[in-house]
Amino acid sequence: MLKRLDPCRNIEPIVMNEWASCDPTSRPQLMGTTFRSNPEAQKTADVLRSCVDIREGYRGLEVSTTSFVGHVAVGPLRITINPKISGTPLATLLQYAYGLRDLRMLGDAVAPTAKLGFRDILIALLVAEIEELSRSGLLRRYIPVSEKLTSPRGRILVGSIASRGGIIDGSVPCRHFHRHSNWKLNQVLRSGLELAGSMTADRELYLRVRRGIDAFHEVEARPSLHQRDLDEVERGLTRLTATSKPALRLIRLLLEMHGTSFDVVAPAHLISGFLFDMNRFFQLLLSRFLGENLVDESIRDEYVAKDVFAYAAHGNPRGRPLPRPRPDFALFRAKKLVGFLDAKYRDIWQKGYPAEWLYQLSVYALASPNQQSIILYATTSPEARDERIDIRHHSLGSAGSVVMRPVELQTLACLVSSSESPLARKQRTAFARSLIAF
Repeated sequence: MLKRLDPCRNIEPIVMNEWASCDPTSRPQLMGTTFRSNPEAQKTADVLRSCVDIREGYRGLEVSTTSFVGHVAVGPLRITINPKISGTPLATLLQYAYGLRDLRMLGDAVAPTAKLGFRDILIALLVAEIEELSRSGLLRRYIPVSEKLTSPRGRILVGSIASRGGIIDGSVPCRHFHRHSNWKLNQVLRSGLELAGSMTADRELYLRVRRGIDAFHEVEARPSLHQRDLDEVERGLTRLTATSKPALRLIRLLLEMHGTSFDVVAPAHLISGFLFDMNRFFQLLLSRFLGENLVDESIRDEYVAKDVFAYAAHGNPRGRPLPRPRPDFALFRAKKLVGFLDAKYRDIWQKGYPAEWLYQLSVYALASPNQQSIILYATTSPEARDERIDIRHHSLGSAGSVVMRPVELQTLACLVSSSESPLARKQRTAFARSLIAF
């Protein structure tokens, strides 16, 4: 019989890797636990189900992780999910995928993060970006100011003078512009640092964040930071302010991890924790790498595969729209579609694959001109090799195939951080060609 989980009692934290499972057998602290007396914790668990699956088992709670990494609190349960790659290689891949400043320019600033968690790597990258921005001084902007001056400046507000019956003292109402650092871009950058400081438990990193905030002493912190603030600031970036874009990207990632933007059942439900979707990061990483290093081929992200399904004549009495598959990548050669590829942040070599992934890629293969599709999956296993599954038809024999191809993350990190020498460019091109070979 299950014990009721005391809402006020924290159990021992659980540390897991991505795409892993645990239950009371492997984690004794889960034995006899339940959320039945804690409806708020149960609601949070339901919201998180597509990110971290926490379910009631016969002997206690059972936890399964997906591609999301970070830390999350559900009632008294604390779960930390670590990525398969960490430290400097992860920081290198993040820098490359999100177009951050070259890590070689940051010196030893990021090196200590090899011992820190995933969110601390993002925070260290944010601090390094803002430190670089601050070295040349904060960006200033002319801000309109209306005030009464004894020495007129700018435009004299004649309407204000008339409304008060003329000049009755030694001052004149004027509207002029004052060049100041206290404007929305800098306010968002400062608020991003404040958010980062609240998310790290590492003392050394926290002190670096506080030193970064000190550079914004003339800038007001916003009462709260929202996605719409970042949207507004990014839309207003110009050639002079574009250097702030990488820092804004990192602030957006931290804000999403903070629980304000979960793309799950209840997006408005705030989560106590920090979760980051490594699958989205991996897709962005491959998109940039393939886009920059393919020569004779090109890729298009999330290409809509048309005419895969069609209703039979008179077979759609309800007028329903047809689904349109959207593979992560479509490969083109000379504007001609070659085939479809999908990115999956799961080590298929070690963990296997869900059946629905095979069904999904089989549809892509049947929709492809060459009757093939490729899963590009992240791995840390140097021995991982291609696996190929044929799609069989009882009378036609092979009707297509799905190739499961590993992308070794350590190798990719070395390639994206290598020099711009002809040899390094040749190696990157060869690796990119090997990933998309059908």
